[in-house]
Order: sequence, then structure tokens, then C-alpha cells
Amino acid sequence: MAGRRIIQGAWLIERKTGKSMVSRTFTDVEIDMDLFAPFLSATKILVDTAAQEDLQMIDTENLRYVWDGNDWVLLVLAVSKGARLGHMRFLLNYSLTEFMRLEVPKNSDIESVLKKWTGVPKAFSRFERLLDELLDQFEVADESLVAGKSMDCLAVYSHLFRAIFRVKLTKKKREALTDRIRKDAKSLFEKEPALRLTQIDESGVDVLSINPHECTYKSLRDSLEKLLRIVAQATKDVATPTAFRTMIFEHAMPYVKRDLARLQTYAILDDVVRYLF
Repeated sequence: MAGRRIIQGAWLIERKTGKSMVSRTFTDVEIDMDLFAPFLSATKILVDTAAQEDLQMIDTENLRYVWDGNDWVLLVLAVSKGARLGHMRFLLNYSLTEFMRLEVPKNSDIESVLKKWTGVPKAFSRFERLLDELLDQFEVADESLVAGKSMDCLAVYSHLFRAIFRVKLTKKKREALTDRIRKDAKSLFEKEPALRLTQIDESGVDVLSINPHECTYKSLRDSLEKLLRIVAQATKDVATPTAFRTMIFEHAMPYVKRDLARLQTYAILDDVVRYLF
């Protein structure tokens, strides 16, 4: 498969029959979807039934198959193992919602639509066009689905850093926290030019002075993730467990709840769970 692509295949499958409704592959290898789609569907049904678990992902040697669906259809993405699962799940959820909006009339339901379907994939041409646009936009936009991705990403991390710095500390401990973050982040700033304008003082970590036009979204996103990890660990070590927990529930979590869509779009929610909890 085309190694430079993040998403290497996408399939919309009727869950009951395993028939392919829409398929997209980006490979020189010819794939018989009449055989492959039932395999994907049967695999999910088998695991869901036998293990009594909701199958959401399967790994092969080179690819990762990520799933989402409802009682009638499944949407599967074949992605590179370096792809961010938060992005993939956002794309799956968004695509399924748009399929229901585009292909199911307001005076009908998905079950009725599928009963009338003759098995011809071109019947869902509106969704096909949307899926093509989403996949192309995702690849071209460097793992983002919306315009202004770098500024949005900076804004989200800025809110997170402000929330973390609302942890209750004595003046001496706050100075110690600031010194610790500066020390731990020094090598990161030297390696990541995108962060060189970051300001760190007793009031917090200011990343809004970073110029997003001087770096790619991916390098900025990766740099901010590393900085969040440093800030979170330093705060855990300097603050008392009670103070850290209070900050999480009173400041970090309320912000995450308010801005959940953006955190999911940029897979930042993964970082919040990994480093703060």
C-alpha cells in the first residue's frame, strides 16, 4: 500500500449481510471487496459475540483497522500504525453521522433504506463524494480536518497549561515548580525550534507567542504534547496529591468538558488522559 498515506483504505459495510456499500483503497494491490467486506464484518461479529466485547480495532503486521458503526452499518479505516487514534475515531464518528444525514431521508430510517438497496455501491454516491473529500482533506491538511488547525491547537494547550497552573501552591512551591519546568524543558526547547518563544514564569506556561507559520502542524502538535508531559509530571511531583486532584476536578476537567470537540479533533484528549490522570 502507498506508504506515504496515513489512511490506506475505507469501507462502509452493511452489517447484516457483510456487503460493501462504499469502498476506497489506496494500493496497487487489487482487492476483491466481495470477499474482503464480509471478512471485516464477520470478524467484528465474532469478537463481539464470542468475547462479549465491542471490537474497535485490529492490528496486522503493517496496518491498524479501526472500526465504528451502529446496528445496521460498519465503517472501517485501514490506517498506518503511526496514525493518532483520536483523529481516526473523530473521522469515523463524523463520517457515520454524515452518512445518516445524507443517505437516510427525513421521513424514513436506515433499516428501510437498506431493505430497498439492491446491492449496488453507487447507490450511496453522495456519501462517496463526502468520504473522498474528507480523506483527501485529511491527507493534504497533515492530520487535520479543519482550517486554522495550528492556532486552535495552540489555544487548546494554552487553556490546559492555565488550568494546571491553577493548582494550589505556596509561593515557594510555585517558584520551585517554575524552576523545575524550565529545567526539564530546556533540552526540549533546544531540539524543538517551534517552542523557542514559550514563556515560563510563576503565572504559567505561555505558548500563544509561538508563531504557527514557522513550523508544520505536526511538529507543533508533537512539541506541545511533549511540553504537556513535562508540565504535568513536574506539577504532580511538586504539588500535594490533594492539590493536584483538586486542580484536575475544579479546573482541568471543566475546561476539557467545555472544549471537548476540539480536544477530540486534535487527539489532545488522549494526552490529557495519559499525562494528567
